[in-house]
Amino acid sequence: MALILDAFTTTANTVVTADTGAPPGSLPTPAIVVPKDPEMPFINGNGTYIFSPFDGPGSTVTFVSTYSIPAALLPVFTVGLPITAFFAYAADETATSTVTLEAINLLGIVVLTVPLITGLSNGGNKQNVAIGSGDTLLLATLGPLGSVQFTVTTTVTAPTAAPYPFGAAGEYLGELRVHSLAVV
Repeated sequence: MALILDAFTTTANTVVTADTGAPPGSLPTPAIVVPKDPEMPFINGNGTYIFSPFDGPGSTVTFVSTYSIPAALLPVFTVGLPITAFFAYAADETATSTVTLEAINLLGIVVLTVPLITGLSNGGNKQNVAIGSGDTLLLATLGPLGSVQFTVTTTVTAPTAAPYPFGAAGEYLGELRVHSLAVV
């Protein structure tokens, strides 16, 4: 199976949907780039960590990242389209992630929702790179899909130590890789 998506969490594709340190009426808001703690791992050479602009010791923040595979990379008709997703992330400090696939028709309506990865945890260790995978088979696609969208939801609880020596109480970086049949 060919790699059809390889993307990281960024300020462009990730929003903060919940934050215990956010003032009322300020959410959702885009994530921001934060300084990388030297102890945090790189993921596939990337060290660009993000977090909430309302960063604070012990805050619990929920991020939602959205990745789309355009219709041009999907077959028009298929009896079965295998899709495998791999998600790897690191976070400071305790984090849990889920990955969901949504098939969207040409009208923009979600016609199928499939949980691919649930409860993926880093075990509370900021040096862990948590890795999970999930696969599915989209059956009987009788017409063209508008796109396939992956939604990654991650909740991170930042360390409670204050002042935090690296400028940000929490950090989060994830990478989603999706494999499927190549469409040429």
